[in-house]
Amino acid sequence: MSELGARLRRAREANGISLAQAAAETRILLQSLQALEEGAFERLPSDVVARGFIRNYAQYLGLPPDEMIDLYRRERGATDKIRVVPATNPPRTRMYVLPSFFAIFFITLVLVGLAYVGLSALGRIGERATPSAGVAPSPTIVPPSPLPTPSLLPTGVIAPPTPTSSPLAPTPVVVTTPEPSPTPIAPIVIEVRVPNVRGNEASWVRVQTDGNTVFEAIMRAGEQRVFTAQRRVFIRAGNPTDVEVTVNGLQQGPLGTVPGQPVNWSWPPN
Repeated sequence: MSELGARLRRAREANGISLAQAAAETRILLQSLQALEEGAFERLPSDVVARGFIRNYAQYLGLPPDEMIDLYRRERGATDKIRVVPATNPPRTRMYVLPSFFAIFFITLVLVGLAYVGLSALGRIGERATPSAGVAPSPTIVPPSPLPTPSLLPTGVIAPPTPTSSPLAPTPVVVTTPEPSPTPIAPIVIEVRVPNVRGNEASWVRVQTDGNTVFEAIMRAGEQRVFTAQRRVFIRAGNPTDVEVTVNGLQQGPLGTVPGQPVNWSWPPN
């Protein structure tokens, strides 16, 4: 009995999660999760993909990923050497980003200052628009116009008082509640290969993960590469009929149907 598989199964059952629910939420095939819990590592696509599945599944169940991977290595034994493909493009220059705590503190100070200035301006406008309390408007008396008949008395015209404008209501302060941080999404494990079958030829391949070019070279028959991304993978192949792709253990087939006609392929699909 595999100790790794037993610990994964106990953690899943303790959380009341079914295998189908775990497969849907981690985007790992149900057959791959069953192989992990049964210790049948030979049923997994490759060693690199298996370790990616174990790390994602352990994080999902609340188990320490590094400890689970070490346990997998002890149970699996010697693994195939991984060939690291260096990026052909030089690393991009990145701007220095302040730690999130100081950035949030600085933004909060700016927002508080803007709110204070806005409220002060509204208060000054209200003071200018509101007349002095307790002073009643005096009526305007219009002198009588002389009439030819002396028996008629002149009548004074009193203008109605000017209504006092009501004071401005204070502007309510809107308090925004921060949204809860989203649940981390499992990374995308992509395997690109040129099957070693009769008739297959070499193909130029370029791979971009999360906007960064990580591989650009000619792949020959029998050659394969594994890449990992958090959000998106973009692949361009010059001979797409000879290039096959697997996403998280799920076969996607060749990238194109016309030999020698370059195509673009992305995951998740547009």
